[in-house]
Amino acid sequence: LKLTFHHLIPKDKHPTYLGKRLPNGIEGEPTRYFLNSYGLMICRQCHNTVHNIASNEVLAAQYNTLQKLLAHPVIQRWVDFAKKRRSSSGKAK
Repeated sequence: LKLTFHHLIPKDKHPTYLGKRLPNGIEGEPTRYFLNSYGLMICRQCHNTVHNIASNEVLAAQYNTLQKLLAHPVIQRWVDFAKKRRSSSGKAK
């Protein structure tokens, strides 16, 4: 299963936060290095689901941590569904 890097503050929103105050609940410095590395590895289907729930502006401001993403009802339903799916090897995840 190929994983992709999801920027918890989407890249097109980096200029909004670079050298300025980060959204509430994020610990770190508003540097290019921090913004480029602040994220998580998720599968492509999960990544698509995340970007379908809200605009990049809303993702940056409101869904900028794993805990906040997992609290979204659409993400919760997707995770429940994905847990039941089988990997390409035929083994249950």
